[in-house]
Amino acid sequence: MSQQFIKLILPLPPFFQIEAPSDEEPHVFPVSVRDRDVACSVCGCGTTRHAKTRRRFRHGYAWGVGTIWIELDIPRQRCGACELTFVHDYGLGLGHSSTRSFREAIARRCHGRTIADVAREYELPYTTVERWFYLHASKGIEEADARHVLVDEFATRKGHHYATAVLDAESGRLLSIVPGRDESAVTAALASVPGTVMTVVSDFAPAMANAIARVFPDADHVLDRFHLVQFFTEALRRRRRFLDDTKRQYHVRSIDRSLARRPEELTAEGHEIVRACLAEDRVTREVYRGLQHIRYVLKASSDVQARRRLSDWLSRYRFHPCGPLAKIAKTIQAREKAVQRTILSRLSNGKMEGTNNKIKLIKRRAYGYRNLDRFFLRLRLEIGRTSVNHGLW
Repeated sequence: MSQQFIKLILPLPPFFQIEAPSDEEPHVFPVSVRDRDVACSVCGCGTTRHAKTRRRFRHGYAWGVGTIWIELDIPRQRCGACELTFVHDYGLGLGHSSTRSFREAIARRCHGRTIADVAREYELPYTTVERWFYLHASKGIEEADARHVLVDEFATRKGHHYATAVLDAESGRLLSIVPGRDESAVTAALASVPGTVMTVVSDFAPAMANAIARVFPDADHVLDRFHLVQFFTEALRRRRRFLDDTKRQYHVRSIDRSLARRPEELTAEGHEIVRACLAEDRVTREVYRGLQHIRYVLKASSDVQARRRLSDWLSRYRFHPCGPLAKIAKTIQAREKAVQRTILSRLSNGKMEGTNNKIKLIKRRAYGYRNLDRFFLRLRLEIGRTSVNHGLW
């Protein structure tokens, strides 16, 4: 192995002289250090060598060789002015048996992988790799300004505890995570977003609207189309459960799926299911018509057209005798301005919903997290990040 290649895989200070390893231990590289003055870390005066110890440290990894060790003398210096005695590590960040660069490289290898896999690959204790990862991983998080953000909640423990996450709509990078889902939690999550935010996309929760108006009063609040359509699909589902679909000819899921889809996307069997459901119940028929009408409203391409179509829809269904439909209309009327922006905006919370699914996979892969800080750190490292270049590793 040439001296040039050795220096490439073993980045060390220029005053280090790397020697060739022995045949008995090809993975251990002896290092000699030229004599140099070491200043006191307290008073800055000169020091003298008090003692030295020959030790080995993990410093790198090479395929076919395994872990690369360096062996060098660690001096213990003494200051004549303040009588301080300290260990000089040459700026390598020497730990118990590894250098700082080795620990940081192992932490980078954990991005997108389980800690157990990395520990097995490099033959290290699991608890050691875990400690290094959570100690150095936060250095890989890059803060970037965002113009359009998505905000939603997710479950840290389903049915028990929740958290609020803010995502960059353009890059998909996770910007901030705060425990809780009330107005104060949403406000704290949005307040930590860097940059000048122009658009915020959320669901219809009042806590979201109040927090967005408080933190970003000049930003456009866009409501997610999926949650708007979900008002109708949930009303249809509840109505079908009320009619006891278990005794019907078609399966419950087939009925729900057919009623929620667009008519042009239905198969022949789907059309038959829809016709049977609409002919059977008046409430189902009215909610289904309201759903198709709101989809027509969402197709508006100009501001004037969006206002006119939404106004017509509200005037038609605001006092409708069908209770579920009138309730949905009142909800939309209370957020009429935000719904108008939703019609014209191309942004949605679809990327955030996909992120929520990835969060569930990360939780399942780790069999849950007891420490929320470590859980949030893992999410910020894995969601929306580009691939990490590990060099020779």
